[in-house]
Amino acid sequence: MSFNKNKHLDRVLESYKMKHVDDLMEKYKKKREEIKDALEEKFYDEKVTRAINSGSYAKHTAINKKFDIDICQPFKYQSFDTLEEMADSVYDYFNTEYEDEDLIKHKTRKQHVSTGLTFLLDGEQIQMDVVPGRELAENDYTQSNRLNLHVRARGLDPATSTQTNIQKHIDLIKGKGDERSIIRLLKVWKVNKNKDGMKSFFLELITIEAFERTIEIPNDLWGKLEMTLEFIRDNVLSIRLEDPANSNNIVSDTMTNAEKEVLADDIGIMLDKINEDEENLENYFLVNEEFDVDEEKIKAAALEVARTSVISKPWRQF
Repeated sequence: MSFNKNKHLDRVLESYKMKHVDDLMEKYKKKREEIKDALEEKFYDEKVTRAINSGSYAKHTAINKKFDIDICQPFKYQSFDTLEEMADSVYDYFNTEYEDEDLIKHKTRKQHVSTGLTFLLDGEQIQMDVVPGRELAENDYTQSNRLNLHVRARGLDPATSTQTNIQKHIDLIKGKGDERSIIRLLKVWKVNKNKDGMKSFFLELITIEAFERTIEIPNDLWGKLEMTLEFIRDNVLSIRLEDPANSNNIVSDTMTNAEKEVLADDIGIMLDKINEDEENLENYFLVNEEFDVDEEKIKAAALEVARTSVISKPWRQF
């Protein structure tokens, strides 16, 4: 029987669905609401609205092997004198004041545009990023959803600011079912092959570009994935990916030219290997064995159990 690439990719996607971790997600979402409550109480006079959900889970592009539960807290235009004061106030609150027996205090982090929190829930650590943002003008957020973020200094780069629109990011991928499937598959490859240099937002934007710039979209899942991989291989070094919420934020610049060259080479090698032998697809897009629901494997396992049971059953003499 020949190897069916589409069937394998369907199996991969099924095994990484978030529904398999529903029980865990309920605990995570409960913790997320607790953090929103804490922010609302602490910054009641400074906030515009209750914190909103953001990140891959809000966009429905998350996979169940590695994901964050992110939130963004919108603040009023007059709430802080500077964006840095806003960002540090949120960090200081969780680092010194906020009490929660699940919070691993020493792992609270000042990140690029967020405060990183780590919780221990049922023996598992979960990461949550809290992104504080200030509206661009008084009473502007409820009309535009625009926010200014403080960007902390990194290496030789000084601290600065950037504009974003979380709702626009969510709306960008809304209704794009095929693109979301490909993004999830690319995340599977990213996680299993330790491609940490690629930001999820980068993958989202370049996948959308691949679909928008292709005249005839293949009908099958492998065709769509192959099309996207070829597009990344051929264009990653030259493409300019702008944040749809802020044209001054060039998302393609989150990778260096050297990193882009490595990415193009890795994808080229991957495609060559798959063309040489279709079964090599399994080496790059791994099934999450913990939630594998392959019917043929289940049937084979059941038959093996039955066979073993018959062999081991002692004969009875009458």
